[in-house]
Amino acid sequence: MKKARIILGILCALSIAGGAYYVQKSRENVDLEGPRLEASTEKLEVGIETGEEELLKDVVARDDRDGDVSDSVMISKIEKKQDGEENEFEISYVGFDHSSNSGTLTRDLIYTDYRKPHFALSEELRFPENQAVSLLDYVTASDCIDGDVSPFITVEGAEALLNEPASGIYDCTVTVTNSVGDSVDLPLQVEIYEDSYEERTFRPYVVLTDYLIYHKKGEELDLTRLISHVEDQGYCQIDYGAMVPVKNSKGETEEVTEQVANGSKENWVNISQISVDSNVDINKAGVYTVVYSYTSQEKGYQGNTRLTVVVE
Repeated sequence: MKKARIILGILCALSIAGGAYYVQKSRENVDLEGPRLEASTEKLEVGIETGEEELLKDVVARDDRDGDVSDSVMISKIEKKQDGEENEFEISYVGFDHSSNSGTLTRDLIYTDYRKPHFALSEELRFPENQAVSLLDYVTASDCIDGDVSPFITVEGAEALLNEPASGIYDCTVTVTNSVGDSVDLPLQVEIYEDSYEERTFRPYVVLTDYLIYHKKGEELDLTRLISHVEDQGYCQIDYGAMVPVKNSKGETEEVTEQVANGSKENWVNISQISVDSNVDINKAGVYTVVYSYTSQEKGYQGNTRLTVVVE
C-alpha cells in the first residue's frame, strides 16, 4: 500500500511538471509583440484634399514573426497639434500582425492650404425698424475640411434684433467651430434704419459684389473692385474713366462721365463720385469696416453701404 502511494505521488509530480513545461512552452510560442511602424519622413506636408492612400503610402509595418504587414496599416486619427501653427496637425497610424497585436506611429502633418472656417453674408446687414431680424438668415459659414458648417453657427448679442428693434447700430458676434476644434468669432454690426417714404424712394445705395471679404495680410487691397453698381432711381453702371466737361441745354458747363459724353443713354455713376472710408490695415490681422458713400446728383440724398474686411 505504501509502495502504491509512493508511485502515485511520483506520477502526480511528473504530471505537474509536465503541465508546467507545456504551459511554459505554450507561452513561449504565443506572439505578444506588435509590429514596428516606420515612415520615410517625420513630417508630412500635403494639401487638404489629399486622400487616404497618399497619407499612407510611405508608412511600413514590420513584425519579428510575420515579416512585412504594411497592408494592415490604417489611419487611427488626425487631430490639431497642441500649441502648433494654424495648419499643423498630428496624424496617427495603427498596424496589426497576424496575431492581432498592434503597433502605432504618430507624426506631424502639415496641411499647406488649411484655413479656419470663413463666414459669408448674403446681403448688407441693414434693415428697417420695427421688424424682427434673425442673423442666421443672412450669415453662412464654410470650412475647408467640413464644407458647409452653417448649422453650427451661434450668435451673441442679437437678442434685441428679435424684438422689432428701433433704429440704431447693434453689435453682434457670430461663432462657429469645425470638426478639428478650430473656433472662429466674427464681430458684426447691424444697422436698423428709420423707415420712411424718402428712405424707400430716394435714398441711393452702392451695391457690392460681397459684403464680407477675407484678405491675406500684407497684400494690396483694391476696395473699388467690389463695387457692382449704384441704385439711384434705377440701375446705374460704374464708369472708371475721367469726368468730362460738356455744355448742357442751358449752355452751362457741367461734368459728366465719359460714357454720357460719348452719347450713352444708360445711367452711369463715375467712380470718383463714390467715396470709400476705410480703416483697413493690410499689415495687421483684424476685422475692419469700410463705408462706401454716394450722394444722388439729382435729389441730394446720401446713401452708405458697409463692407466687413477680415485681414488674416
